[in-house]
Amino acid sequence: MSYGPQRNPVHRATTLSAHDTPPIMPLPFVSSRLRVVSAAVALLASAALTGCNLKTTEPLPTDPATQSYASVTGVNIATMTRVNSQLYTQDLTVGTGRTVIQTDSLGVYYNGRLTGGFQFDARALPSTPFLFRLDTLKVVNGVQQDGVIPGWVQGIAGMKVGGKRKLVIGPQLGYGFNRVNDPSGIALIPANSVLVFDVEVISSIPRVSGS
Repeated sequence: MSYGPQRNPVHRATTLSAHDTPPIMPLPFVSSRLRVVSAAVALLASAALTGCNLKTTEPLPTDPATQSYASVTGVNIATMTRVNSQLYTQDLTVGTGRTVIQTDSLGVYYNGRLTGGFQFDARALPSTPFLFRLDTLKVVNGVQQDGVIPGWVQGIAGMKVGGKRKLVIGPQLGYGFNRVNDPSGIALIPANSVLVFDVEVISSIPRVSGS
């Protein structure tokens, strides 16, 4: 399954939370049409984005270190590098190209799974790479700017082009307490989920000053 424009049988996914939110496409992309924000930025951004009153009554975010992982995910959390309590990484292949930094424009192939092994998203050959700027969602003059989940920004930065890395991302750096559904209402990503991504960097272009 791919949320890219060429091979995706499911063209949009819809998120449901305490307040209705617009569609999202693709994962883990967070576009200017989205109201999906991670738990890490929700308390700062939700009031501006949704106009709703905030209540800090959500449960604690799931700890990736306490989860069981299906064999298909390839995760052995004990052997991974702990970046912080919500992010673990493991280099599968170290690239030889340019080192990725935040705000680069990247092309990547990837797949995303839940801890139980369900693949909720993927982008692979023969599709073109998924293109995006490695930056988190921002609001500038009241307008949402394109970005990706914080777990990708923190987890992909430092990779080299040609490299492959496994990311285990807790909900605080992922989709937080939002539930991500397909158009028929079937949950792709339950609220408070830990996500497992395998990411291969195909290209990296530095940001041009002023762009």
